[in-house]
Amino acid sequence: MISRVRVGSVSRRACSRLAESSFSVMSGVMTWSAYARSTSTSADGGLLLRSDEKASGVTTLTLNNPRKYNALSWELLDALQNQLDEIGNDSSIRVLVIGAIGKAFCSGHDLREIQSHQNAEEMKALFKKCSSVMISLSTLPQPVISKVQGVATAAGCQLVASCDLAIASSDARFGVSGINLGLFCSTPAVALSRTIHRKQAMHMLLTGDLISADTALAYGLLNAVVAPNLLESETLKLAEKISSKSSFGIRLGKKMFYEQLKYGALEDAYDFATERISCNLQHPDARKGIDNFVAKSFDKHS
Repeated sequence: MISRVRVGSVSRRACSRLAESSFSVMSGVMTWSAYARSTSTSADGGLLLRSDEKASGVTTLTLNNPRKYNALSWELLDALQNQLDEIGNDSSIRVLVIGAIGKAFCSGHDLREIQSHQNAEEMKALFKKCSSVMISLSTLPQPVISKVQGVATAAGCQLVASCDLAIASSDARFGVSGINLGLFCSTPAVALSRTIHRKQAMHMLLTGDLISADTALAYGLLNAVVAPNLLESETLKLAEKISSKSSFGIRLGKKMFYEQLKYGALEDAYDFATERISCNLQHPDARKGIDNFVAKSFDKHS
């Protein structure tokens, strides 16, 4: 829980410092998207593919190990973390989409890999690495959309829940099925319980049952369910709609949204939000937007 925020008059200098602290991750080097209108790259041995659209500022990371149902192996987690770190430092990227190739979106951890490492410290390191990737999705400056074409189970369902938004094909399925093997999905429970109602999360966690895309939508795990042939276009449409908005406003807003959830008292959350919106109003994007709206409204009624 965060202590109470004091809000007084917000100066331009204070707002500038706030923006720098909120978005220092933006000031890194330009990545591949700066060099071409559209590029595709294989990262880390081909387990993860990356595509950049310079015109729209939309980058897509695609899990590419369909033979193993895109399981989150140590190697794939490393690849994801490296790409998230790089993307977070590229201010030309405005939205990130995470998709997959094959029948499965992601089946969770690689059980053969887990079986080969019986040492408790090794297991702890693996799950900490996975947790770091999931946390990075929420702290990344850019909004992240999961594009789910198949089954997402255990840590795969955790991956969907950790993204800011999620769109799925109508034939996708979701579950946290570790309990079927005697293993409660403790780490997926963290993301799941922060995304859907606790009763629904517990039902999934205790039964290990798969749920349909429509049920996942009703639970709040998804934003939309579309026909399989529309998944690509509908996800891109959403990504491009978000990328067309003020980059400063989107980045400030995402960070603010997750931070205000940490406040226990409603008054503290509002104090924090008041400080952020006061700073947002001093940014040229907001000033221009308001000026344009007022001018149009005046013309309409004059």
